[in-house]
Amino acid sequence: MTIILAYHRVIEKWDQPLDYSQPGMVVTAPTFDRQLSFFKEQFDIVPLSGLLGDGNIDWPAARPRCVITFDDGWRDNYDFAFPILRKHAIPATIFLTTDFIGTDRAFWHTELTYLLLHAELSQLFRNEVMLRACPAPVRHHLRRLARIGRVSSANDVDPVIETVKAICDENAIEVLIQKLIKAVGLPRPLFPERKFFLDWDQVREMAATGIDIGSHGCSHRILTRLSPEEATEELIRSKAEIERRVGRIVLHFAFPDEAANGALLTSAATAGYRSACLGGPGAGEGHFGIRALRRLGMHEEVCGGGPSFNDALLRFWLFRAPEARPA
Repeated sequence: MTIILAYHRVIEKWDQPLDYSQPGMVVTAPTFDRQLSFFKEQFDIVPLSGLLGDGNIDWPAARPRCVITFDDGWRDNYDFAFPILRKHAIPATIFLTTDFIGTDRAFWHTELTYLLLHAELSQLFRNEVMLRACPAPVRHHLRRLARIGRVSSANDVDPVIETVKAICDENAIEVLIQKLIKAVGLPRPLFPERKFFLDWDQVREMAATGIDIGSHGCSHRILTRLSPEEATEELIRSKAEIERRVGRIVLHFAFPDEAANGALLTSAATAGYRSACLGGPGAGEGHFGIRALRRLGMHEEVCGGGPSFNDALLRFWLFRAPEARPA
């Protein structure tokens, strides 16, 4: 049995804004430390590349195997996660969104969370012209927030983020962000001098210690929504950029939002990847020339977190996970 775990951010402490991230993307450094201690007791922790070593991830083992991965390339992976991984001598893979590495850019959901937490929504959404530009489900959630008045919690914003992600394309999302920025009266970039993502020196330092570096695409766009040509360009360009910057072959890809299909898996294999992490019931089925792997999302609340950390909750979360069988 092999379980592959997917993290995003490791932050210093749990608070209401959560550094403008969704709660399901965040684990605190103390909780991450305790989770790794638990994993060492329960699993043989192996690198993702170790699953490819002999052509079979189902070779017998004394204990279940566990793989640690991170998506996106957040700067706190270096600041907080990396020292804890080294303390425990645990391998990991970080999937980079290459257009954001070494920049001061932010993901749209970070910007949207910031805007909604800093706006007087009851006043802002009296403007029906602004609301009319949004799909009905998004309007519903924005009106709900407006009834609250001033929002202080990332948890309150999370339903808006999930709804926008589900039904809006990239152009519609950018229009919404621009309208909110104009209405709130804040300049862009919203986070001057703030670096949310790793720089290439940090990536190279982690790679030199044995951290696997994989690709998460270039732009973080959902590849199933792109043309075949655009999706292929994301697969090829991101791989080439990491290899040029780090000097190592990139074997692993993680699909943004875990969204993929057979054509994309074939394209990933043609681009030179040997494994791809994705979601959905079809993961791990079929033959596309690549190992299609399912992961289990990790965050603060899967085990209670902080002072309420609960081994039993973590054990339940882990052992209900899908096994990482290959395609």
